[in-house]
Amino acid sequence: MSTGLLSKRNRLSNGSAEISHFAPPDTPCKRPAQPQFSATSPSFKSSISNFSESSGDVEEIFDLGGHNTEYEMPPTPTKTFGSTHADSLQSLPVPRAWNIPSTTPVDPLFPTVSPTAGSLLDLKTPTTPAKPTIGYFDPSLTPSSSLDTFLLNKFQDVSSIGSGEFSSVYLVTERENPHNKYAVKRTKTPLPGQKSLVRRLEEVAILKDLSSRTEDNDREYIINFVDSWEFQGHLYIMTEYCENGNLDVFLAEYGRLSKLDEWRVWKILVEIAFGLRFIHDAGYIHLDLKPANVFITFEGSLKIGDFGMATKLPVTKGIEREGDREYIAPEVLALQEYSKPADIFSFGLVMLEIAANIVLPDNGAPWHKLRSGDLSDAGRLSSSSGDLKNMYKADGTKVPPWAPDFMLDEAGGLDKLVKWMLKPTPSDRPTIHDILHTEEARTVESRRRSGAIIFEGEYGPEPNSALQKAGKDMSMLDQDEDWRMEL
Repeated sequence: MSTGLLSKRNRLSNGSAEISHFAPPDTPCKRPAQPQFSATSPSFKSSISNFSESSGDVEEIFDLGGHNTEYEMPPTPTKTFGSTHADSLQSLPVPRAWNIPSTTPVDPLFPTVSPTAGSLLDLKTPTTPAKPTIGYFDPSLTPSSSLDTFLLNKFQDVSSIGSGEFSSVYLVTERENPHNKYAVKRTKTPLPGQKSLVRRLEEVAILKDLSSRTEDNDREYIINFVDSWEFQGHLYIMTEYCENGNLDVFLAEYGRLSKLDEWRVWKILVEIAFGLRFIHDAGYIHLDLKPANVFITFEGSLKIGDFGMATKLPVTKGIEREGDREYIAPEVLALQEYSKPADIFSFGLVMLEIAANIVLPDNGAPWHKLRSGDLSDAGRLSSSSGDLKNMYKADGTKVPPWAPDFMLDEAGGLDKLVKWMLKPTPSDRPTIHDILHTEEARTVESRRRSGAIIFEGEYGPEPNSALQKAGKDMSMLDQDEDWRMEL
C-alpha cells in the first residue's frame, strides 16, 4: 500500500528495482595542506567599496524598505545536474582501493573497490529524486563555450560545476598556487540596476561577516568567504571549495541502496545544527536550508552554504524570501513570516528526508500533511523498535553493551525530535540550542571520531576504544601517507 511518500531505495534511471554494483567515491580523512584564505586569496580589488559609496554602508544594505519586485530573488543557485553530461559520466574512473585500518568499520553496502573495476557510472543515474542538483560530475566534461572568459583570464584552470536559473558556479585554480582551488558563483545575467545590486550584496555582506567571526568554533560548519567583485554588471562571489560535492547527491546515491544507519543520521543532524547555531547566534537566518546547500569537505564533514536567501534579524518589513517548496515552513508561504523557527522547520524536513530515505513532496496531500504535523507517511525514523540492549539483532549479531541507550529503547528519540522540529506553530518548535542540548546530540558529539558521512559502525565507535585513540592521533600521521576511510 502506498504511503504517499516516495522512497529513494532501488530507484534507477530505467525505473527498474534492480541494483547495480555501486562504488561511490571514497571519503578521505586526511586533507592535504590547505590554503589560508587570508594569505592566498586572489589579488582582486573588491568592488564592494565602490558599491557602498552609492548604496550606503553594510547596515544600510539590509534596510531594503517597502515591497519592491526587484528585491524578490529566487534561490540561487537552484539545483541542476547537467543532464547533457550523463552519457559522458561513463568515462569517470573508479576510485582506487585504499588501505583501511583494521580498527575502522567498513560500510557493508560499499565494499572496497578494485582499481580495475568498471566505471563509476555502471550503476545508471537515478530518475528520482527528480530535483537536479549542483554537479557531481567531472568539471572537465563541460564545454569550454560555457566558461567565463573573465575567469579564464584570471585563473589557471576554470571549469563549470553547476548551473541554476540565475547563477553559474565554477571551480577555479589560482595561477600563483595551483593547489588552491575555489568555487566562484556568478550571476548569469548582468544585474539590471542599483537595487538589484544592493539585494545581491546582502549575500556578500552576510558571508563576509560570518567568515570574520574566527573566535567561534562553529564557524567551521559554514562555507568560508574568500572574495567578491563586480565585472560588466555580473556579481562574482568566491568561497572555499568542498571536494566531495553536496549532501543532496550523497543522499540520492546512498539512498537507492538503503537507509543511512542511525548513527550517521545523528552525526549529520549535529553538524548541520552547529552550522545553524552559528548563523542564528550571529543574528541571521538562512531561509533556504536543504541538502543541496550543505556541502561535504575532503574529510567528510558538512558546511552550510548558499546564503542567497539569507537575511539579517530583525527582518525588514515587506521583503519576500522563498526557498524550495519541499523544505519551506508553512508560515513563510502563508504569512511571509521569517524567523529562526522557519529554519528549524526546514532543518526538520531535511532530517525527515534523510532518516526515512524519502523524496519530499513539493505539493499535494502529502505536502500538506507534513505541514500539519502528520508524519505518519514517513514511518519510523529510529532504528530500534524495542529494548535490544544485551540482545541479538535479527541477523544474529549481538548488540554491543556500550551502544547508546537512545538507539535501543522504544521511545524513538529521533522520531520525537524531528516531530518537535516540524510543529506547525513556530513558537512550539525547539530552538537550535534546544536541539544541541538533547541527550542524543550531546552523546553523539562526545563519541564521534569522524565527519558526518563517515561510517563508524552501526552504533558508533566504542567509547575509549582503539578507534577513539586512532581518531585522536589522526593528525599525527605522516604527511606523506595517503589513505582513506571508506563511506
